[in-house]
Amino acid sequence: MSRLKFTHIMLASSLLLTALLLWFAFANCRSAIPVAHCYLRGLALSLGQAIESLAIRDTSLHLLSDFKSNDIAYFAVIGRDGRFLFHSNDDLIHEPVEDQRYKPVLASPVITDERIELGTGEVVFEAQQQLHLANGPLVLRLALHTWQADQIIRRARVGGGMILLLLVSSWGLGMWSMYLQRRDLLRREELARQEQLAQLGKLGAVLAHEVRTPLAGIKGFAQLLGERLVEPRQQTYVDKIVGESERLERLVEDLLTYARQETEPKGISLLTESILGAWEGLAASAEQSNIRLQLDGDSGVSVLCPQDRLCQILLNLFTNALQAMPDGGTVQVVLSSTPEQAMVQVIDHGRGFTAESLKRAFDPFFTTRPSGSGLGLAVCRKIVEGYGGTITAANNSNGGAVITLCLPLAKDES
Repeated sequence: MSRLKFTHIMLASSLLLTALLLWFAFANCRSAIPVAHCYLRGLALSLGQAIESLAIRDTSLHLLSDFKSNDIAYFAVIGRDGRFLFHSNDDLIHEPVEDQRYKPVLASPVITDERIELGTGEVVFEAQQQLHLANGPLVLRLALHTWQADQIIRRARVGGGMILLLLVSSWGLGMWSMYLQRRDLLRREELARQEQLAQLGKLGAVLAHEVRTPLAGIKGFAQLLGERLVEPRQQTYVDKIVGESERLERLVEDLLTYARQETEPKGISLLTESILGAWEGLAASAEQSNIRLQLDGDSGVSVLCPQDRLCQILLNLFTNALQAMPDGGTVQVVLSSTPEQAMVQVIDHGRGFTAESLKRAFDPFFTTRPSGSGLGLAVCRKIVEGYGGTITAANNSNGGAVITLCLPLAKDES
């Protein structure tokens, strides 16, 4: 199983577990209120039955004075004439009932309950039910303390809050861990790239001393031989030798450029002038392929990059653009700038990048062309990053590829 697939499975599992925990916390908090209500309602019914049993045994209701419970705030018995026949507060016995909430209960055997606020500011659960006595029904009004029921709600909310806090903490730690892993991966990739660069540096030194000299001799002798041969067939062979020698020379030069450590910027280049100069070097090939240059946004700025290095970058980008459009077209160069940097976009109208080539566009030795070395864009990135810039590749929404080059402006630019 690939690392990416394993990561996707773990992420999907984490999301599913998070959704289940959130649903559980929400459902628990939501059900706490009806559970607390059912608890109070059941307690009121149990206490009501006990009070009714005492009232049946003693119709004078004197036994109710001895009935105590820590859950009861107060209780009273209301007669059919609207007076308190009994009340926990002895001062209210035989006093008229000020509200009319007892009448529906007296008229039919229903049970009502609601939360009300007492004069002391306490919120209680008040339940009303009928007392079935021999001389007719009475109304029991029972007010209960709600602290136990409220504790059920508070515990559910605290539990939900803890679950939410744990989820947020877990996701935060997970994201931080992923960030550290990603940073470590990028650091290792950079170390691997630096190691690869060091190996290429050694290879470049070998090429410089062991390959360039004999290669120059092969090319030189082939050119001298070509001047003396008159037979067309033999001249064709000599031209192939010279052409392949030049291709190997370019490959060696690209390797040396990629292996070279760029130093701090010491040169300044006029951006527009460099673009036109680089295109002029390919003008003949572009004309043969029916390709023209379209330059938009003459910024007139200077960038912190030596002229020869900038032209090398642009030549590579223009060469790739020409090769991407064998049937002709337009290479569009769009210039823009900010107070800190200049941006150059080289846009062609070819096939664009595939998903794989877009991901590995700047990897050394990666190419989709049979005769390519795979060092063009890698060399461009090496030079650009060496002078404090960036280079990225993307596909154009209208088709083709877009290479975006950003370089810092010269300090004397206003």
